[in-house]
Amino acid sequence: MNALSKILQREAANDTRLGIPSADYASQQRRLTAMGTMTGTAGFRVPPLSPKVDAQGKTRGQRKRDAYATAMAKVSEARAPQFMHSAARRRAGHEATPRPMTGFQATMKVAA
Repeated sequence: MNALSKILQREAANDTRLGIPSADYASQQRRLTAMGTMTGTAGFRVPPLSPKVDAQGKTRGQRKRDAYATAMAKVSEARAPQFMHSAARRRAGHEATPRPMTGFQATMKVAA
């Protein structure tokens, strides 16, 4: 292998490597031609894949939305108000009920 073939081989390698910036206009054109030949002028873009589906034909997002709807349906609005979250109490139309006193406060009230 002589020196000229080594230089040409190095230039050809530089034209096909994506991480090496091209030095001048001629090498840019050689790179564009080489990349166009490799990809068939279609570029490297790949269309996005369709979302994966499970055995029931549902995507991950649909399963999450269904699980959320099921969980929200299980939150019964017929519970005693003290066992409901404040936002659930407001949705159910319950008035703000004070929480029962326990511990030190209850002891002090009884002692008074």
